[in-house]
Amino acid sequence: MGFANVPDAESGLLSSRRTFLGRAAGALGVVATVGLATPSAARAAETGSEGVLAEQDRWRFCQKCFVMFYWGYPADGVCPAGGAHSAQGYNFVLPYNVPETPTAQRNWRFCERCYSMFWYGYPTNGRCAATGSGHVMQGYDFVLPHDISETSTRQRNWRFCQKCFVMFYWGYPTDGVCPSGGAHSAQGYNFVLPHV
Repeated sequence: MGFANVPDAESGLLSSRRTFLGRAAGALGVVATVGLATPSAARAAETGSEGVLAEQDRWRFCQKCFVMFYWGYPADGVCPAGGAHSAQGYNFVLPYNVPETPTAQRNWRFCERCYSMFWYGYPTNGRCAATGSGHVMQGYDFVLPHDISETSTRQRNWRFCQKCFVMFYWGYPTDGVCPSGGAHSAQGYNFVLPHV
């Protein structure tokens, strides 16, 4: 096969195929370990969790209604301000399927109808801009950090709307457009969300 004997890099002697493959696997292990030094691993170390943090990017701020929505499909969901959501600003990279902590709340889900991030922790599911009824969850269980310091890669002022249950940005003089009518109404934690 051509791998029966290969030169040994250290001694210059010929090595067996087994030795060669063992060294190659070791080198790949080093590459894999170096590959973990990514923003994901940095955030995992920052939050104190073990291993690599499961994350999903392409979460965006809608400049019309102020909600967090998923910008990863050909369509952009349904905006309560009319038409589709309109992405602006950061690309948020949100952790999912990780343990809840005192500063990270689980049960944040993607709504398959309006594409908004909503809280799936009450018996009802808020109000969806696409249907006027409750949101319909799909996909990952996002575990979102709250009440921690804002940094150059984490933005604060993301809040739960007690009327429609979506995550919205609470950093402007107005509070966006809520599918339940009027503006969003902030309640609970101040979420500080990671972005790139």
